[in-house]
Amino acid sequence: MPARDEVAKTLLRLGKTEFDTLRADALPGAPAQDWAATLAVTHTQDATVWTLRPLHLALPARPNGVRADIRALAIDGEDAFRAALDDWGDAPAPAETGEGPAVRLLIGVAPQGPPEIAARWRTADGWHEVDRMFLEGRPGVRLWSGGTPPAPDPLPPERVARFTSSFGVEAYQRLRRATAVVIGAGGTGSVAIPMLARAGVGKIVIVDSDVISPSNLERTHASFPEHIETPTLKATLARDHVRSIDPDIEVIAFDGRLPQRAIVEEVAQADVLLGCTDQHTSRLVLSDMARRYLVPAIDCGGLIEGANGLVTGQIIQLVLFRPHDPCPRCRGMVDDLRMRQELMSPAERQALIDAAGDQAPPPEAHEIPQIDTVGYITTTSGTLAAGYAIGWLTGRFDPPFQRMQMNLIADCLDVTDRPQPVDEACSCQDERGLGDAGELPFEIPAHWGTAHRL
Repeated sequence: MPARDEVAKTLLRLGKTEFDTLRADALPGAPAQDWAATLAVTHTQDATVWTLRPLHLALPARPNGVRADIRALAIDGEDAFRAALDDWGDAPAPAETGEGPAVRLLIGVAPQGPPEIAARWRTADGWHEVDRMFLEGRPGVRLWSGGTPPAPDPLPPERVARFTSSFGVEAYQRLRRATAVVIGAGGTGSVAIPMLARAGVGKIVIVDSDVISPSNLERTHASFPEHIETPTLKATLARDHVRSIDPDIEVIAFDGRLPQRAIVEEVAQADVLLGCTDQHTSRLVLSDMARRYLVPAIDCGGLIEGANGLVTGQIIQLVLFRPHDPCPRCRGMVDDLRMRQELMSPAERQALIDAAGDQAPPPEAHEIPQIDTVGYITTTSGTLAAGYAIGWLTGRFDPPFQRMQMNLIADCLDVTDRPQPVDEACSCQDERGLGDAGELPFEIPAHWGTAHRL
């Protein structure tokens, strides 16, 4: 893996579903298995990102895609992979397709230890090494360069001694190489972000377009009355909080929203994505980004329920949106009326009211109902989301649920998982690895403007 201060010029991403298929054919004692696959291409300002399409699907006709030749084999250690690498390097190169550079990928699957991988791409100038490799669910993947395995990582500092005694030195080193994107820096995001920072995540991208308001002071960590007196963006506040925790972390803050282009480019290069808003549009695009760019995502939130002057429920919900998970529409988590309300500007809402005259205005002209919640609920939700993200990034544990709901005032917290199947009528699973191809889940409203890096 390249050092944190190097710019990653090329990134190759594989989802867990596709890797499991490749690994299943890499049997001990069996010959190497060769696959022809399609990669979608995403260009960012500082990188080219390739995402592997489902092995049974090609890209639609219009988008730019390239052919990938993949060889997977079982190995019993580093020496076996080095021998396979020599044989792979001597094999004839695949023919040019005319649609861009060809990509070659060699995957060595060991019974113990992380996968060993070599990856190259070709232009008219010849073959080049891939700079970074993301393999969903396998953060310890070892990317070889120039025929040699990656160099050892630096040892962690003393301040994370408790973390490394629990998770191991290698876990911290994986976090230091990782990138997390957090959408929303309010109640849930403002606690998830510093949790990731204190654990040692090397790069954190923060996205929010709101300023701190008086009602935020009860829930938003690191906020104080002076942030109301001098209007302060939540993203700026969270960025400065991270810098005060660890100045060596690369932290980027955006005044913006998904799916604005500058933010999409950061997501395409991330290792994990956290959704910390209470918006249906954000939830829908979070899932879309997870599928397109093969970035595992967690959506989190909380609310209070009540009746007859009593609090009857204090609910926390965490939802996994991995590339192979059902989308929010499959799960019935998106309301189209709420979507229209969220995408509408105040001027557009007022225009609907004015046009209605003496008649009742259409439902989308109504204000979005406020979700009732309090600081300890959002703090618990954000903390749990950060913890499960750390589990993914270190490879130490996976979330044991698909859609978890918890009631803080019920017996034994009434923790429930609500697994839901993919709707067969939904095309979401055909969108895995699409990258920039295809349509976004909604058109970005003009009044959103452009995302600004702070």
